[in-house]
Amino acid sequence: MNTADTPQAPTVLLIATFDTKADEALYLKDKIESLGCRVLVMDTGILVETGKPADITRHKVAAAGGSSIEKMVTSRDKGFCIGTMLKGAACLTKELHDQGRIQGIVSIGGAQGTDIGTAAMRELPFGVPKLMVSTVASGRATFGPFVGTKDIAMLHSVADIQGLNFITRRVFDNAAAAICGMVTNAAVSGYGASDRPPVALSMLGTVTQGAMRASRLLAAQGYDAIAFHQNGTGGIAMEDMIREGIFKGVLDLNLHELGDSVVNGLHASIRDYRLVWAGALGVPQVVAPGSINYAVRGPVETLPPEMLKRKYIVHNSFLTLVRLSPEEIGKAALVVAERLNAAKGPTHVFIPLKGFSYPDHEGGPHWDPEANRVFIGTLKAHLDPRIPYDELDYHINDDAFIDALVDELVRFMNH
Repeated sequence: MNTADTPQAPTVLLIATFDTKADEALYLKDKIESLGCRVLVMDTGILVETGKPADITRHKVAAAGGSSIEKMVTSRDKGFCIGTMLKGAACLTKELHDQGRIQGIVSIGGAQGTDIGTAAMRELPFGVPKLMVSTVASGRATFGPFVGTKDIAMLHSVADIQGLNFITRRVFDNAAAAICGMVTNAAVSGYGASDRPPVALSMLGTVTQGAMRASRLLAAQGYDAIAFHQNGTGGIAMEDMIREGIFKGVLDLNLHELGDSVVNGLHASIRDYRLVWAGALGVPQVVAPGSINYAVRGPVETLPPEMLKRKYIVHNSFLTLVRLSPEEIGKAALVVAERLNAAKGPTHVFIPLKGFSYPDHEGGPHWDPEANRVFIGTLKAHLDPRIPYDELDYHINDDAFIDALVDELVRFMNH
């Protein structure tokens, strides 16, 4: 089926650098159209005017990025050139989506093309189909910065995206089928908006028991609890979606990323606005210091002698959970207080006196009541008195502790 006779078909934005990948991009365009979707093509190339057709020319992209092709070529500054096209592509992609002109996006490229294509994808909200066909979707160099907190699918090109051959054609055929399937499904079913008021729930493995109970209790009250894993990215993904206005309330049960950020652990927040957006937007939030008492480090055999003197747990062969020192956890408490003090909406802090995470209980491998008291004392001393604060004689995973948090959040949301 060709889209010429189906004006209501969903439209896919295709981004590629035509100066190096025009033939490949146009092959993918034809394949997508043959599967029943329409295509808008954006050329983000810089060096050569190919004469190949693009709906959004490289000149328009450069202008949206604040420069021109002529200035970029004259500058001979590769960083400036890529940055300009990245900015322009991101700006125009957002405009196209806001205008309802595109329902999904696909891009092809090497490292630079992936940088530009995924920057554009990160401008789009959750649920909008996003597919990056990339030469750097595998290997030792991380592609986390490309994905960020968005639902971007990465498809490894296997061979270089340079010419059409039996390998690249098969990859492009699969890419076309994937993006068409995604946008067609989205057109039929929508982006899956919840039929119940959504609530953000932060968690990590060491508070799983409590988080699962919280989720059940919220469901029983008619809410849809969405859990975010606090592994450095999960908390920031939660913050981004709070900023987008998705959630009615936030049960911030786990602040591990803030503790890890103090010591630059493996789960440190990838952005510096963890525990910010609910307060900034006045979204009701109930907060507890789950798992803030340890950092995630590498294999135990790689730890320096100083850390081996601390309380630690070998989580697996790759990760070791090391207890924060009293000084470090005190710094984490200062961060928590500073960010909560800026809250404009209903906020309530609950402290579990019998431990902040599963291994942090009397007799457990992380039990350190003195360090916990440093956190509690520092937080109390610096938390704005207008913010309700309660210390409960429970462990963070105890049913009674979770019940108190859920009850308060529901009260906030129903107020």
